[in-house]
Amino acid sequence: MRPRYTYGDSELAGDRLELVARLFEPTSAAFLRTAVAEPPPLALDLGCGPGLTTALIHRTTGAGQTVGLDRSHTFARRARATAGLGFVVADVVDAGLPCRSPSLIYARLLAAHLSDPSGAIGRWATTLVPEGRVLVDDLESIEADGVFRSYLDDVALAVIRAQGGMLFVGPALHAATDPPGLARVHDEVAPVTPAPAETARVFAMNLAVLTENRELRPRPDLATELEAIAAGERSCDPVRWRFRQIAWERTG
Repeated sequence: MRPRYTYGDSELAGDRLELVARLFEPTSAAFLRTAVAEPPPLALDLGCGPGLTTALIHRTTGAGQTVGLDRSHTFARRARATAGLGFVVADVVDAGLPCRSPSLIYARLLAAHLSDPSGAIGRWATTLVPEGRVLVDDLESIEADGVFRSYLDDVALAVIRAQGGMLFVGPALHAATDPPGLARVHDEVAPVTPAPAETARVFAMNLAVLTENRELRPRPDLATELEAIAAGERSCDPVRWRFRQIAWERTG
């Protein structure tokens, strides 16, 4: 049985996903505007969580219909209550996509959790209409020092690796051969440099969720340092995030 999503699907985990979605919305919106020239009749948001990315796709692309897919019943209920779009409980990795003939498939921060991201992308693409596109938006790198570096090295990288994923999956996706039937039409790196307090909020929330799920032993020292930065009680250099954004088009 494949391991569950690293961060689980508790209320705290949902709050974490909402925080992440808001932080990276501008960069994702820019990618969608660049890679999607016309409103797709049907757009799918894979691993949609509580639905903020689904709403972003719908709003940015003008899709006729946008459906979020997630294997968590908890997240699906939360998304239906807040986002007002269509949401389906489905395992998009092992069981394939239940929605046929989409024109757009979007996956943000999902590929990092997969043991075979290129294989999954190829399977998703078989459902696309001709000239439909699959967009992947995931981490290329995070440049950080001090407590932020400690969090990444001691927590994030280790936990994702233990579950069979790769936190910085962007370089591997960039170097991989395109899946059969797909042609790469966009491949760029987008930098994001939030204020240190914003990054600290994300990392502190990640730490809290992983501790709640017992993926990690409590790290009160690290939590205290992150919370101090988040509250503006301690200054530090900003973290430089980089996202690999790739779009493929179905050729046949």
